[in-house]
Formats: sequence, C-alpha cells, structure tokens
Amino acid sequence: MEKNTTHPNTFIDTHCHLMGEEYDQDRFEVVKRMEQRNVLDAMIITLDDEETQQALDFLTEYKGPVQFRIAAGIFVDQATTYTEEDFAKLEKRVKDPRISCVGEIGLDYYWEKDPAVHQAQKRLFQRQMDLALQVQKPILIHSREAMQDTYDMLEGYQGRALLHCYAGSLEMAERFNKIGVYCALGGALTFKNNRVGNRVVEGMDVHYLLSETDSPYMSPVPVRGTRNEPSNIPYIVEHMASLRKVSTEEMAQTIYENWMRFLDWPQVESMHA
Repeated sequence: MEKNTTHPNTFIDTHCHLMGEEYDQDRFEVVKRMEQRNVLDAMIITLDDEETQQALDFLTEYKGPVQFRIAAGIFVDQATTYTEEDFAKLEKRVKDPRISCVGEIGLDYYWEKDPAVHQAQKRLFQRQMDLALQVQKPILIHSREAMQDTYDMLEGYQGRALLHCYAGSLEMAERFNKIGVYCALGGALTFKNNRVGNRVVEGMDVHYLLSETDSPYMSPVPVRGTRNEPSNIPYIVEHMASLRKVSTEEMAQTIYENWMRFLDWPQVESMHA
C-alpha cells in the first residue's frame, strides 16, 4: 500500500454531515479548523438530492487542501415514503464521478419496531446495494439494532461496504471483517463507559478499522457536549492508538491506508480485501 504522501500525520473523517444546517453560519470556519488539525480527507454524507447538490456546489467553491468526497443515498427513515422519482434521481446522481459512495443506507430497528417497516427498509437497502454494484462504488451503512439482518444481507455481497458508527460486539465485528466489511468508530469510543467499543478496537482486524466523527453528533472527550466537527478526529484516533498500543502517527497511517484501499475498489484489490 502506498504511503501517505498528503501529510505525515493526515487524519481521515469517513463520515460527516457537513451540509447540515448546524454549519450554515460557519461552514468555512469549520473547514479551516480541519486544515489546521490535518484532517485532510473527509466524506460528506448527504441524505437527499437537495443536500447532494449542496455538497457538489460546496466542492466547486472550496479550493483548499482537504480532499472532500461525497456520498449520496436514500436514508433508512424514508423506506416507506420515498418515490420512484426519488430513486431515479439517486440513480442519476451516483453515476456522477464526483460521488464516491452510495450512502448512508441500511437498517434501523431502534426507532421503528414494525416488522412490515423492517421489510420495507430491507427492500430499499437491497435496491441501493444493487445500484452501488452497477456503478461500482462502495456503500456506507447505517445499522442500528439490526446487526444480524445487516450481516445476512452483506454476506456474499460482491461490493465494498463500511459500517458507519459501528456499535456491535467484537465477535460481530470479526464476522463482518471476515466477509470484507470495514468498521468505522467515532466519538462514542472515547466515552468512559464504552467498554464494548474499546474491546472492538483492541481486538478487530486493524486492516478494517476506520475513523469518523458523524458530526455534528457525538463529540468525543474532551469536547463532549459541544457540536461535533471533523477537526475532532485526532481525539478519536489518539484514543484508538492508545487501545492498539501504537503511536498516533502509526494509527493515522493505518487508517489512511485502510481508507485508500476501501475507496480503490474495484480497481485495486489488497491482500486484506
């Protein structure tokens, strides 16, 4: 794997909602703080077509050193309300070379308990998985209280997948890693009571480990309780490094290499893929 040539200590945010209204007043100041803290690669998650266009416009306007990427998808909460017109717009969007991934897509049984809605979520998830295969782009997955169903749908999937905000057990992470699925963890990892998350980072296959903020949500210690932003990624990577008993620089380098491998699919295959 090619070494990180962007910066000797580049940090990666694989999941941020930078187009959210929470940043409308100071978006470019937020980006300036990313630059200052060497968070030089970030995936902007968009949840509808309007937000995707906003992100594309932002990419046209921004001229700095951060490598911004865009993910487009129909979020799980629209499983029973999205229209065929919505899906047709997504099909067109994801063919755009400026769109790197299909996401955030997946399953959420935490808020919705109705089995019929769960089935609708699975249908939408499968449609978008199939779409990602057609355009040969990775998928970014939201999975909450639905780990087994998510695993069942991904087992045998021929594309590349990333579980955002991974909140399952180490044993489940190991199962996902064995089928080539990456796991990204964020600010919650730094919370004192998150023993399960710490165990996941300590024990999972490090070649599938990624960092994220999910900003503006879940700020890490020591800024917990404030609006989260991508510039907080170093706190998360430092915590990961302490759990893996390596330097922050080595952890950042590993995450960088994992991220490049994830994004390179299907052109580049790896010994760990």
